[in-house]
Amino acid sequence: MREWTIKDLIPQRQPIMMVDKLCSASAEDATTSLFLKEDNMFCHNGCIAEAGIIEHMAQSASAMAGYNCKAAGKPAPVGFIGEVKKFTLNFLPQAGSTLSTTIKVVSEAMGITLINAATSVNGEVAATCQMKIFIRED
Repeated sequence: MREWTIKDLIPQRQPIMMVDKLCSASAEDATTSLFLKEDNMFCHNGCIAEAGIIEHMAQSASAMAGYNCKAAGKPAPVGFIGEVKKFTLNFLPQAGSTLSTTIKVVSEAMGITLINAATSVNGEVAATCQMKIFIRED
């Protein structure tokens, strides 16, 4: 896997960057991580809010798309959440934990990518969802 920083792969910047590292990536799937700091804008009462998990999943998909574009010699694209379905929350991860998220592409058509996402902490699944993402490549 080629080495790029997260800032090379996703358009978000602090304070809303919700991915620290792209651990693996291919055209079909990717794994990312995020060390959840207490001062994270999505943390409340020591835990990340559901919206923060969803944003982390979306940025994980963005990191995968950015990696694949950069590997093809194109600039990293901008993506937008189109729909979140089947969101299941098992627990809210606490500050100080590391989120590990796996993204799997289900289908792609006309600039819309359907993914399955699963976020875990220490091997325990915290949340899953299906997400439609619109990818705009310039």
